[in-house]
Amino acid sequence: MSTGLEMEKGPSTHTSAVVPLFCLVGVVVLLSSVTPVIKYVFQHSHLHPIGLASFRVMIGFLFLLAITWVWDRRGLKSLTAAGLLRLGFMGFLGVFSYTIAAWGLMHTSVVHYALIYGLLPSCTAALSVLSGHDRLTVPKCLGILFSLCGCVVAICFAAPDGEAAVRWGDLFVLLFTLMMSAHIVFSSGIVKRFGVMVSNTVMFGSSSLLLLFGAMPWSDAFQGEASPLIILSVLYVGCATAAVFLLRCRSLQSLSPATVGTYHNLIPVCTVLLAYMCLGEPLGLNTVLGGIMVIIGAEVVRRPQRFSLPALTWAKSALPALENSKGPTP
Repeated sequence: MSTGLEMEKGPSTHTSAVVPLFCLVGVVVLLSSVTPVIKYVFQHSHLHPIGLASFRVMIGFLFLLAITWVWDRRGLKSLTAAGLLRLGFMGFLGVFSYTIAAWGLMHTSVVHYALIYGLLPSCTAALSVLSGHDRLTVPKCLGILFSLCGCVVAICFAAPDGEAAVRWGDLFVLLFTLMMSAHIVFSSGIVKRFGVMVSNTVMFGSSSLLLLFGAMPWSDAFQGEASPLIILSVLYVGCATAAVFLLRCRSLQSLSPATVGTYHNLIPVCTVLLAYMCLGEPLGLNTVLGGIMVIIGAEVVRRPQRFSLPALTWAKSALPALENSKGPTP
């Protein structure tokens, strides 16, 4: 009888363990493909970055609003004016910054975009230390510096002769990365207070209103020239942005943040490979080495206790024994 129960429980347990991993793989695939698709839209249409960001955020907002209305309707109705203003400001840092990201991607390559955005864990850790939310450790400091050096190696030393290493778009992507880091650091308390679904719905909604007004001058031009493939690409970007949020939340219900973060390190790798295969962007040895340095630095920043220096660890453990062996000082 017990054997039958074990056989009945086995498949369901296996399924519950596999589903979060599939959700996490879906997050990696969607986020890796969004950037090349956006670059393709810019290359084959005259869609303005504000227009693309407007479509992307609006689709995400409608998706989140429908889900939140079903799951946490009471949380939406309990929002006050002060809460809406605070969430709206956080939305400006995190969601409205998609406009800056699109502007940067229009004037740089997908490879540069992926490498610079790969600095997000390091920038978040540095900003968390500066704001007093976290303390600075030696491994964390080394991880931040290692990521920065990797980005410099991949961008500056990989540029062909006669071409500028750093483009204007790279600075916009760096600004976008810093804004996302600020959003992650300063919105954690607000998200815990209002809930994940309610917070993100309001942040997407407030940003979509701002972007809607900003995109109006370019909407007619897009409708007149857009091909069916471009329209499908824009819809894919918006749906993928919303789907990533849901899949990530589902994976975090069963998997640890460390596991989710490890899979996220695959996103810049897959993005660079897609840009190389689909868009024909160059991929040199310096780019590969710099990208590896960025990923290793991000992993050190995220889990510094696993990368502590053996000499420092031995010294900390041996110091009390050395003090006891000396005996009392005269």
